[in-house]
Amino acid sequence: MKYGIRDGMLREPLERIFPVAKELGFDGVEYCIGKDYKDSLLWQADGARKLKSLADEAGMDVSSLSPGVFASVNPALPEPEKRAEGRAILSHVIETCPKVGTRDILVPMFPRDVPEWPDETWDRLVEGFKPLAALAEKHGVRLNLETSFNADQLQSVIDRIGSDAVKVYYDTANQTNRGFDVPKELRQLGAQVGMIHAKDTDQAMLGEGKVDFDAVDAAMRDIRYDGYIVLETPAGDDPKAAHARNLAFVRKLGG
Repeated sequence: MKYGIRDGMLREPLERIFPVAKELGFDGVEYCIGKDYKDSLLWQADGARKLKSLADEAGMDVSSLSPGVFASVNPALPEPEKRAEGRAILSHVIETCPKVGTRDILVPMFPRDVPEWPDETWDRLVEGFKPLAALAEKHGVRLNLETSFNADQLQSVIDRIGSDAVKVYYDTANQTNRGFDVPKELRQLGAQVGMIHAKDTDQAMLGEGKVDFDAVDAAMRDIRYDGYIVLETPAGDDPKAAHARNLAFVRKLGG
């Protein structure tokens, strides 16, 4: 098992993110790309080299890349110009992964109208992901879908895309808030779970919200999960103390 944290949780400048995460005991950092993605480090000529150098100097991994902007330009959308922009963004991130030494991308999609989706929308989503999955395969990259879909929908999408490069990024708090049975879903998805966000509900410290982490622990052991667990937890008034406490908590999971 490896343990990571999203960069924004640390409240540190870029040059300090990896050393601080190392000091706290993490193995890697999830590097996030916001809506102004063209201003991101990874859209600069030497940005990938700089990010990898910062990680290497601290003896850390870039655990994953997280292009949050993709949620607003995903392949299910009806507007072709948005789908084209999303395809270009994710293609760039896929091609950047080997340069920063990571194989994993968090691929976000959080549509609220999923229960009303017609077959046409699901078809558009699947067909849009097929060339992206092929590109990911070419570069040895995994596309980890973090979505508002339930386990049945995720399994259907992954099966229809038909690529081992497509996995699930499971967020314990998000799916709890949606009313899903998190331990049951983890067991159902099994080896399709590529990464996990450890997060509790209500912006609480791990173990103090509504997520049943004892049941999550048992499910992780049942599916023999051994990938990255990444903290997406509140920093509070003392970020280092909060993250050290949450890291100690999450180290008990799986095993």
